[in-house]
Amino acid sequence: MNTRQQIIDATERIIQAKGIARATTKEIAREAGYAEGTLYKHFESKEDLFLSALQQHLPSFIEALGESVAGQGTLRANLEQIAQAAIDYYDRLIPLATAFFADADLLVRYRQALAQANAGPQRTHERVACYIEEEQRLGRIDKGLEPFYIAALLLGSCFQYAFIRHFVGTQPFTMSDEQFVAGTVQALLAGITPCQG
Repeated sequence: MNTRQQIIDATERIIQAKGIARATTKEIAREAGYAEGTLYKHFESKEDLFLSALQQHLPSFIEALGESVAGQGTLRANLEQIAQAAIDYYDRLIPLATAFFADADLLVRYRQALAQANAGPQRTHERVACYIEEEQRLGRIDKGLEPFYIAALLLGSCFQYAFIRHFVGTQPFTMSDEQFVAGTVQALLAGITPCQG
């Protein structure tokens, strides 16, 4: 693992443990095992470091979406893979994102950076909706349904599941992630697959 990534990972751990207001560059450097000056060789400011920590998980989720190729494998397996990737992404994102909401200036800066990069969490909905639309063209999902709403149902349930777990601090549900994913996808499929008549 390279130095930049070690610093980002250390930043994430400190933010999750102490919150963004108490995440100092000194503590981040100590956690990463580097001198404080090393941070500034890789990041212009502490805020840039925080932004990098928040953004780092989106690519892995996008990669998981790329593995779910329309028409390949089963629709159930593809949607389960997307749902599990979403839960993993939200599990990492939620503690960091909530910390950003505690710092209005940093949140504004983050929103500006997202606008300039044409990026943001809404892109995950768009990517999943594109996958749904491809499956509709192949006849595996009802063509009369709006792809965005199908994506919103799947991703929204995954976000809520992860959010409640973080908010409560434990697993409040009597099921594993795998059971949640399987049940959610099963319920979704009942409403989106074409009737065989």
